[in-house]
Amino acid sequence: MTEKLILLCAGGTGGHVFPARALAEELLARGYRVAFATDARGMKYLEGMENVHIISAGPYRAGLRGKVTFVLSLIKGYIQAHRLISRLKPSVAVGFGGYPCAPPMFACQHRFIPTILHEQNAVLGLALKLLAPLAKNIALSFPLKSKIKNTIVTGNPVRADIMALRDKEFPKIENELNVLIFGGSLGATSFAEIIPHSIIRLAGDLKVKLKIVHQARESDLEKVTRLYSNAGLDVEIKPFFDNIPERIEIAHLMICRAGASTVAETTCAGRPAIYIPYPWHKDQQQLHNAQHVAEVGGGWIMEEKNLTPDSLYQLLKKIVPEKLPEAAAYARSLGQPDATGRLADQVIKAICFT
Repeated sequence: MTEKLILLCAGGTGGHVFPARALAEELLARGYRVAFATDARGMKYLEGMENVHIISAGPYRAGLRGKVTFVLSLIKGYIQAHRLISRLKPSVAVGFGGYPCAPPMFACQHRFIPTILHEQNAVLGLALKLLAPLAKNIALSFPLKSKIKNTIVTGNPVRADIMALRDKEFPKIENELNVLIFGGSLGATSFAEIIPHSIIRLAGDLKVKLKIVHQARESDLEKVTRLYSNAGLDVEIKPFFDNIPERIEIAHLMICRAGASTVAETTCAGRPAIYIPYPWHKDQQQLHNAQHVAEVGGGWIMEEKNLTPDSLYQLLKKIVPEKLPEAAAYARSLGQPDATGRLADQVIKAICFT
């Protein structure tokens, strides 16, 4: 194993940490050492990984007091980061976005340590925008509409068990049609209140049997279970599924949010999806993510403001089941199973030029 160490800095959400972990596994396999800098939230996504360090940052809150607390937290994180860097002596640092990645990345830049940024979404987040001027390269999951220097499209790293689905054919639609519904790591209330009504109505129109896997919040379980049970549908409902790759493999259609990791996984696996983008991001990042897939015919967009039992039913009726195989092929055309390797190549290239 080489003495070179790469510092991976990521905000504490799964969307930031999953790509960082995928890159770490690739770099470790190539003989490099890695360390993580994240906040307390990120720890749960890094179980089993070594050399993980918590950096103070945020959360950002409205109001004068919230903003002052946030700034002081970033300053504390910046000081912590300098101490960490003095101990680790990284050869290069990679930032995956989120406020917690800012203090260690700025500290590296101020010490003239090469930095590479990775943006998972179709728009550059605030933390990466601030870091971009001093970054050696900016790796993208999607081409950006705005022109920024030193960018390269590598794709968004996905887990090995998702990459394995790349070679699996889209399942034939014969006696049953499998629909996978999930609204992110914590579910989505609108998914529980609206989607079951549309699915139940669709079931009456189809010649094949519907088999539903629906992720719902703990607080919505009883309501969702009652709706499906009254309709006599074959449904599995849980607040969390830990075998999502297996569920994706047999899915004919997914109904989901359009977070960067979700879009990367559905396209890598070649599965058509109805994307319902999270509507409360200021930059509408999930809508932009979904548009990249919808524009080539690999999925459909249903904005939450337009989401009703009837509007979703009308879309389902239009596409199920005839249009699903073709959409699956278009989705697969966007998948980038080599994203992890391409990002690792950029990191190693930066080390070679230090």
